[in-house]
Amino acid sequence: MRTIAHPQPTAFELALAAALLDGDLPCLATLRSQWSVAAFESRELSGVGFFLNVTVPSSASRAEPPNFERGDVYFEANDVPHGGEAVMFVRDGVITMLEAYAHDGSWPDNITGFRLRYFDGEHRNIAAVEADIRSRSKL
Repeated sequence: MRTIAHPQPTAFELALAAALLDGDLPCLATLRSQWSVAAFESRELSGVGFFLNVTVPSSASRAEPPNFERGDVYFEANDVPHGGEAVMFVRDGVITMLEAYAHDGSWPDNITGFRLRYFDGEHRNIAAVEADIRSRSKL
């Protein structure tokens, strides 16, 4: 695994985060606020994707529920022939990591020409998102 210290988020990573944090739920609004002040500790390249490790200031508001993953975003990209998915991790009420991975094949140096969509299609089913977050937070 190759690690890049203190990376700047790419346009692709910013688009993934925006899609994963989109919606009219209080926890998503809190997480969007956190993302806007986050620092990016490292990007770990696994060969089939990446882990962008996020640090949020201790003064930032905490999300409720405090522990869950959000992963209903699918992407297609010129450099990832079979597409892939993205997941955001929340621990103790703060964003800790953004992960993306290819469904098949290796991860390119650059993602270009990408398109994002939700598992439900072009528009997010926010009621399903809320139910999923609540069910995962009880695990």
